[in-house]
Amino acid sequence: MVIMNRYKKILLAGTLSVMSCSLIHAQELYKNENAPVHERVADLLSRLTVEEKISLLRATSPDIPRLGIDKYYHGNEALHGVVRPGRFTVFPQAIGLAATWNPELQKRVATVISDEARARWNELDQGREQKEQFSDVLTFWSPTVNMARDPRWGRTPETYGEDPFLSGVMGTAFVKGLQGDDPRYLKIVSTPKHFAANNEEHNRFVCNPQISEKQLREYYFPAFEMCVKEGKAASIMAAYNALNDVPCTLNAWLLKKVLRQDWGFQGYVVSDCGGPSLLVNAHKYVKTKEAAATLSIQAGLDLECGDDVYDEYLLNAYKQYMVSDADIDSAACHVLTARMKLGLFDGTERNPYTRISPSVIGSKEHQQIALDAARECIVLLKNKNNMLPLNVNKVKSIAVVGINAGKCEFGDYSGAPVVDPVSVLQGIKDRASDQVKVVYAPWKSAADGLELIQGENFPEGLKAEYFENTALEGTPKVRKEGWINFEPANQAPDPFLPKSPLSVRWTGKLRPTISGRYTFSFTSDDGCRLSIDNQLLIDAWSAHAVSTDSASIYLEAGKDYQLKAEYYDNRDYAIAKLQWKVPQVGKATRLDLYGEAGKAVRECETVVAVMGINKSIEREGQDRYDIQLPADQREFLQEIYKVNPNIIVVLVAGSSLAVNWMNEHIPAIVNAWYPGEQGGTAVADVLFGDYNPAGRLPLTYYKSLDELPAFDDYDITKGRTYKYFKGDVLYPFGYGLSYSSFKYSDLKVKDSANTVSVSFRLKNTSKRKGDEVAQVYVRIPETGGVVPIKELKGFRRIPLKSGESRVVEIELDKEQLRYWDAGLGQFIVPQGAFDIMVGASSKDIRLQTVINL
Repeated sequence: MVIMNRYKKILLAGTLSVMSCSLIHAQELYKNENAPVHERVADLLSRLTVEEKISLLRATSPDIPRLGIDKYYHGNEALHGVVRPGRFTVFPQAIGLAATWNPELQKRVATVISDEARARWNELDQGREQKEQFSDVLTFWSPTVNMARDPRWGRTPETYGEDPFLSGVMGTAFVKGLQGDDPRYLKIVSTPKHFAANNEEHNRFVCNPQISEKQLREYYFPAFEMCVKEGKAASIMAAYNALNDVPCTLNAWLLKKVLRQDWGFQGYVVSDCGGPSLLVNAHKYVKTKEAAATLSIQAGLDLECGDDVYDEYLLNAYKQYMVSDADIDSAACHVLTARMKLGLFDGTERNPYTRISPSVIGSKEHQQIALDAARECIVLLKNKNNMLPLNVNKVKSIAVVGINAGKCEFGDYSGAPVVDPVSVLQGIKDRASDQVKVVYAPWKSAADGLELIQGENFPEGLKAEYFENTALEGTPKVRKEGWINFEPANQAPDPFLPKSPLSVRWTGKLRPTISGRYTFSFTSDDGCRLSIDNQLLIDAWSAHAVSTDSASIYLEAGKDYQLKAEYYDNRDYAIAKLQWKVPQVGKATRLDLYGEAGKAVRECETVVAVMGINKSIEREGQDRYDIQLPADQREFLQEIYKVNPNIIVVLVAGSSLAVNWMNEHIPAIVNAWYPGEQGGTAVADVLFGDYNPAGRLPLTYYKSLDELPAFDDYDITKGRTYKYFKGDVLYPFGYGLSYSSFKYSDLKVKDSANTVSVSFRLKNTSKRKGDEVAQVYVRIPETGGVVPIKELKGFRRIPLKSGESRVVEIELDKEQLRYWDAGLGQFIVPQGAFDIMVGASSKDIRLQTVINL
């Protein structure tokens, strides 16, 4: 009314034309690209109804046609490449990126990811042609900067390891690479997660760790703090778990006091998916979803992933005067500000990111960066008597065996690569010269004597029909396959496959090579059935979790049988695997139970055994309860060692493993993590010496779980991580070997106003160029509490030619030389003697001095 009266006065003054222009300008202020963002957001908020404002607070936000606002689907994943929609470059999993100890490379990787995301957004008409939930490509729920405090945690592969400084540096570089460096526009919204102390999967919806503020501030928070203060993250995701009896989803101390007041966070806070609903049905913290909506939005939760509570129930709460206009406006303002900075209310002329071409997706340049990352992440754990690198001119034959040899394990939250991914087997084949014989033996486990049916036993392959329902109905997608081994979670992403719910029918000729009684084993989740020559052998069509059904039948060698296998999945986790136990001819040794591997290792002079784990063992929702290799892999290595000890083990895994026997006996061990689309090439480059490994462990490798506190004990001072663990470890934090050797000398430490400068001379004393990762650790003066043994405060990856010497200077920020004073409620940089340690790992300290600050 006040505005209208103002315009009436203008009309009375005879300035109709001026008034008209001003009115149009005012009406479209939120569209004015020259106006300040906060004014544009305020103008747009003033035009929205409360229902429309609430609709902005859902991850799947609908369009508002009357104001020209397009739909916007928050949420996608980009830990090591864009997940969807379509194909993208796939990098090593996050823990592998951490093992590079190279924040510059990390930023390049994130820049590639954000370039490809914007390119796809542009290709899809600025997102208008993208119709699927959680598939828009301007908002990513990455990176994961929770601390990997315990090796059992299933999401360890998504993290940057156990140290808050390394995690903060790598996380900040990732945030900056995603969000870009334009002063006006965000390229992508990065969302560090899960705030805070998210560290268990088996009870993640109800977990309630009790952690002192001192440990939160010193260990669990710093990586988030760096991503906010230095990285300027535009969003933060709250964790499912509670913290000191208050769920993070509505924890005002976390979301307002720490995040906004202490750290100056300016972005928006999103729930983990379904988090507000879990306040009612899991935490049982409130009785109604209206109460969940009220306490969450008042605590500072701006956006809901889940499209449940922040919809009908938030509106109900508003109508019942539980929630104010100010509460809703605050949340909507935070969410709209990010969308405004993305350029969603602007044309495409001024925004440089709208000009990124789809041709960059999966480009040669991006493939090269994926290869660089895969090479730099590889950690050489053991190299007895310089067994590596292999000399291609001297090695005559290589047996490539092991569970992960012929496939590509990418890890959780992985997209589908544009190019064919390279397995370790393929990488070795590509690199080996013509005179090197490469023999591959597919993995067969002796734990149950079962092996996948494949090869000559399916002489014409199998016709595979995929249906987009659970009833094998309609018109299927059809292709030829060589086996029944359907487990999308542990295989390279395959865009051919429909999403669940689905069903599959495989049909084809089965031709045994040995006469006898075969035992068929069909593992599935949900239902399956198997027929041979129309005889129903297995009928487990009722829905169930992962289970294995079996049946036996006599088959004649060389005879063709008609096989039909059917399967359906109605859940998130899908698996259909058909194996059999072949009749034994003669007396078999234990090694013979592992299929052709025994023959391969006997006939070849060198063995490359690609071992490890996968998402069936570690992933979101799946913790580990054993940090050893699976028992059948341990036995396999011991059996092949008896017949050929010239073994190189390549580990493909996303977390630490207690490979004690392996470390004692196997000559060479290479840790490749989940190395991405170019992983096989990178491993081969290391094995044959085309690349000198320099990756370093972002985790401690313990010898046994018996040495660690209980999984649910969050007090890290009881012996967690290199900071407090006093026992003997298998491989320490920061550890990694090289084909080169390096000498440290001439340590100098200089104190200045805001920094401590640590300089030293580093020399490559070998005949091979290589990288060294120099690490600076500090022990602060005694402060009355439990002081860490040492803490990483600086590092640098330094390339040096053979014989080259260089003075290296690493600046330590004094603000990082701190401890939390619980009495004062603030960080303090103590006065006194600081131990400054420089070395090649947390255990391998080469230079040390004391400085008084």
